[in-house]
Amino acid sequence: MKVLVAHPGTQYSHQLVKQLEQRGLLYRFYTGFAMARGSRLHRLFSLLPQRVQKKLSNRIITGVPAHKLRPIMLPEAKALYKLSKGANSEAVFYERNKKFQEAIPDSALKACDVVIGFDTSSWILQQRCRALGKKFILDVSIAHPVSKRAIYAQIAAAYPDWKFALKDKSDQLVAIEQQEMEQADVIAVASSFSRHTLVANNVSAAKIAVNGYGVHAGDFLPAETLQEGPVKFVFVGLVDARKGIPLLLDAWERTNHAGASLTLIGPVEAGIRELIATRYPGVIVKGKLPFAELKKELPLYDAMVFPSYFEGFGLVVPEAMACGLPVITTDATCGPDVMEEGIDGRVIPAGNIDRLQQVLQEFIDDRDRLREMSRHARAKAMQHTWEAYGVRWEQLIRQTVAG
Repeated sequence: MKVLVAHPGTQYSHQLVKQLEQRGLLYRFYTGFAMARGSRLHRLFSLLPQRVQKKLSNRIITGVPAHKLRPIMLPEAKALYKLSKGANSEAVFYERNKKFQEAIPDSALKACDVVIGFDTSSWILQQRCRALGKKFILDVSIAHPVSKRAIYAQIAAAYPDWKFALKDKSDQLVAIEQQEMEQADVIAVASSFSRHTLVANNVSAAKIAVNGYGVHAGDFLPAETLQEGPVKFVFVGLVDARKGIPLLLDAWERTNHAGASLTLIGPVEAGIRELIATRYPGVIVKGKLPFAELKKELPLYDAMVFPSYFEGFGLVVPEAMACGLPVITTDATCGPDVMEEGIDGRVIPAGNIDRLQQVLQEFIDDRDRLREMSRHARAKAMQHTWEAYGVRWEQLIRQTVAG
């Protein structure tokens, strides 16, 4: 079995190719700028200043031999340059993804048995595979874009001051994603929420498979000593309206949180940072942290709150659980798939500020229960491994090729 994986960026594709390589399935991994750990390029990279290495550390791929890695760097380099000059990000990534798909040689497609591509970067590649008689599996990283538009309208109505933080996709890109879903032989999604939105938008349920992401037990560890004092909450992710930040901030103001703290970790635009500092001065905004630092930072908190309106999965949920943090999240994330309500955290309806405020207060008022949830959270996270993710992928690939 020879599987070709094509992803122009990073995300979780590195975990997928690593699992395929372990199972003897990986033929080639076409991507943007990336390097195999231990390769000649990686050795040269290690000579660069530490600040550069830190910034590009997520481009190092472990567990995949250099000869199977096929970086297509020019479209990625051009995209990064244009973004640094303030170009429109959607237009930049559309062009990058187009050039990336065109650069994969026919010879590689002919040599493999099946191709795995990703949403917004597969519309050309699918057509090429179909012409060559190759099966195509589309990995859809987030729920359906039409459902997303409806959610954005709800958020904008509830929080008009946050409209600037809602960046909807153009009609062209939405049409491309719909085309990709229609043409795929099989679609892999990471959560039951994503599957629901696809089915609601007339994607055939028969060709959708749910395969949730995993977590490395050794990467995310609980604190060595029990936390004491007021409860410390943390949010991890893009600090924007879709992730439920305005809802969280308003719910936080409604709680009796004397002594408790709320920290936001993740990429944040200057306008949003200023808005939070002005209206919610007690909330700590740390901004984006490198992965290596995030692993050390998470165990310093007591609970994570992730009140997103719309996700494909929400990998930070099992990562926080692995650190022993009970999680407050919504039914529009992986929460219903990876958590047991009331045992290792709480799953609330997306957008329900009253319920969010109530659960925040429960956590603040009952540290003993929080500690009990912490033990369950770590144990539950250990059931969701990347190895299990790889097993499910192998089954899906073999069924696709055989069918």
